Amino acid sequence: MYRKIEGTLSFWKRDKNRKPLLINGARQTGKTYIIREFGLREFDSMIFVDFEKEPKAKTIFDGSLDPRNLIPQLEMLTGVRHAEGRTLIFLDEIQSCPRAITSLKYFCDDPGDYHVIGAGSLLGVAIERNSFSFPVGKIRTARLYPLDFEEFMLASGKDMLLEECRKAFSSRLSVPSFMHEELLSAYRDYLVIGGMPKAVMAFIESGSYAAAGEEQSQILSDYRSDIAKYADDSEKRSAQRAFDTIPAQLAKDNRKFQYNMIRKGATSALFGKSLEWLSAAGLTLRCGRLTAPEIPLKAYEDISAFKLYLLDPGLLVAMAGLPKEIILNQIGERFIGGLTENYVASSLAANGIPLFYWESSGQAEIDFIIQRETDIIPVEVKASSHVRSRSLSVYRDRFDPKLSIRISTRNFGLEDGMRSLPLYAVWLLNAESLQTI
Repeated sequence: MYRKIEGTLSFWKRDKNRKPLLINGARQTGKTYIIREFGLREFDSMIFVDFEKEPKAKTIFDGSLDPRNLIPQLEMLTGVRHAEGRTLIFLDEIQSCPRAITSLKYFCDDPGDYHVIGAGSLLGVAIERNSFSFPVGKIRTARLYPLDFEEFMLASGKDMLLEECRKAFSSRLSVPSFMHEELLSAYRDYLVIGGMPKAVMAFIESGSYAAAGEEQSQILSDYRSDIAKYADDSEKRSAQRAFDTIPAQLAKDNRKFQYNMIRKGATSALFGKSLEWLSAAGLTLRCGRLTAPEIPLKAYEDISAFKLYLLDPGLLVAMAGLPKEIILNQIGERFIGGLTENYVASSLAANGIPLFYWESSGQAEIDFIIQRETDIIPVEVKASSHVRSRSLSVYRDRFDPKLSIRISTRNFGLEDGMRSLPLYAVWLLNAESLQTI
């Protein structure tokens, strides 16, 4: 399966000012597979170390972190000879060896021609705790999310439909009706399957939603095991409880995260660190509320109010126990609204767009607010073709934005500063396209 991060890896390899690369992302998003395939394809040899499977490898980093001392020991451990400029050093599950993360600074400072990649599914947790010397300014970082809709379509062999989608986005014209319906059908498949590589492959190879569902159930089980295994003792139970409430949080009309849904009397003081752990582990996506839609957005974030989404819409469907027929047959259910928001949130996050929303004293709420240089773009999400919204009207009357975006099952369109985007086109919203939209 093609993943867009492959372009990042290729650019990194060619960069004359290359620094060690650190790749973060939730477990089972495909980090190990992608990097190993990249190493086999682009290099003559690869020194591969998995610190979870080979705990003894950690002892190599107990002493000097000078690459000239580390590399001979890594050669002995793996049986692979290192050749400068032609060997990839891949340190997997690097969060299990904090001194290996620290060593990246010395690989960066050394004049040798090194290609070093570190990756870890709980790397974000290790960085948040920051109980070691982190190589600030000496590394390049990247994050791998589940497959987005574009990658899902490419894996499904539907390249031509994607091309028509790109053309319509650029030209601001509608796609033909039959293509629009076909793309919406594929979008509903994506809601059910999601973007976890194993679930996608199970669906593509068997054509079975049930096979994908089995993979999703196993992934969720593995995530719960990770919480039990890796979270601090004081966080284990509260993180598990918070994780399990996500479907209920998104089923509400007001999707602001409510601590009392975890348990009666719960507060941020009791559960705040647990939510931070879930986000750092890549399992959840936090969308902050803005006190005002002004530049820079981060400066106007109300840290006491937020929404919490799951990293992948397919996992949310499995976690909630939502029958796939409800999605595939377009049966109106209250939960579909929260699921659709989750899909948009994961798509925006995968494209590097920070997640914020705006609310006005309970009178109006805009699902997402995006900053485009000096412009603020309100984004409203609708799960169907019924797009009437008092909230967006209130926002436009009050702030008069140059551009507003409405995401729904309707076709592409533009009228009076309102850009209509079909749900299957959210993957096209990124930093570059926002400059021309």
